[in-house]
Amino acid sequence: MAEPQTPPLAFEALVAPHLPALELRLRALAAADSLGLPQRHTVAGQDPVAGAALLRTMADQQLATGGKRLRGVLPMAVVAAADGPTEAALALGAAVELVHNGTLVHDDVQDNDRLRRGQPTLWTVHGVPQAINAGDALLVAPLAMLIREQAMPPGVGAAVAAVLAEAIVETIRGQVADIALRDHPRPGLDDLIAVHLAKTAPLFGACLQGSALLLRLGAVEQAHAQGAARALGLAFQVRDDLLDMAAAKGRGSAGADLREGKWTAPVLLAADRASDGERNALREDLARAQAGGLEDAVVERWVQWTHDCGGVGAAQAWLDRLLTEAEAAGLAAFGPRAGAVVAALARRLARVDG
Repeated sequence: MAEPQTPPLAFEALVAPHLPALELRLRALAAADSLGLPQRHTVAGQDPVAGAALLRTMADQQLATGGKRLRGVLPMAVVAAADGPTEAALALGAAVELVHNGTLVHDDVQDNDRLRRGQPTLWTVHGVPQAINAGDALLVAPLAMLIREQAMPPGVGAAVAAVLAEAIVETIRGQVADIALRDHPRPGLDDLIAVHLAKTAPLFGACLQGSALLLRLGAVEQAHAQGAARALGLAFQVRDDLLDMAAAKGRGSAGADLREGKWTAPVLLAADRASDGERNALREDLARAQAGGLEDAVVERWVQWTHDCGGVGAAQAWLDRLLTEAEAAGLAAFGPRAGAVVAALARRLARVDG
């Protein structure tokens, strides 16, 4: 009689052991003057140096908003599963998490968001100029941290920092494209895919290719790692769009993105199946939403229309394909043990439940 197979561990169970160390590292970095980097051009005897206290306060406040720390724990879990250098993986995870928070600070300014995870955003507390300064520091400091990290295998720190720098610029390009898309009169699905890929996949790529570098894997495996990141990044955004259609984003009723005039994957997929008249009416209402908002009844009608036209079903099928692709690429990159971490993340994203 065959032995019963042990079910694969959930992603939360795989990453939970790594969260305490990550939180300790992040809080230590936030508590250090200038994120722990040397400051050479200061007034002798001045303590703290000019600007250091406020920068420390802003970094601490941003990191205190919490979050899942997904980008931080992902490389830690992958590298640990492969019996790789765990201290170096902690440094990579902390670096990517700092960068992610830097992008959030800038996003909050650009989107005029006053709350993040229920707490006031930095710009509402300290003003736009200082929030931009804090975001800049969170984006740049991790590169030096990685290069100087003594736990890195010889010669690897600079390579990992280069991958992260490339990811930062690509993420910024995605934000540029996202803002430009808001003024696009007739965006297509490819336009949305381009934005989603550039905004979300690069930092996943830094996590996974960085992990491959720490594990001394070759170019082929690194390419598979980036392939997994590409699929995960796009899946992350498609899932987010589906959560909005299910009122599971914590923003009230379904269709919050429609209410803000945003094109999403389910809506664009529904529009592909609709008549010219329906598409024109949709464009007009989304333009009206950007100018001043939509009535609840109009939003509800478009949410139902998106379901009826098959947009939600098509987006769900797309999400399923992306997650299958991510799982296969993760296994090709890291093998069965460490690849199981990527597979577990894919299974978690398949649950469109918040």
